[in-house]
Amino acid sequence: MDRRATLGMSFSELVMVRIGHAVGALCFLIVLPVLPFIAVAAAVSALVRPDAETPEPSYRPDWAE
Repeated sequence: MDRRATLGMSFSELVMVRIGHAVGALCFLIVLPVLPFIAVAAAVSALVRPDAETPEPSYRPDWAE
């Protein structure tokens, strides 16, 4: 059975699909090992970062007094 006939794709479309799968797999293999380090860095950053000081507004309308 001809795969091109069953999928309804031309040869160049099948090649582009294969290239897309290869690029996706490479991205997955490169990004996946880095994700735990990014998660740990984000958690540590959230724990170490000081709370942002929010100053009181300097303008108060007359009706607020």
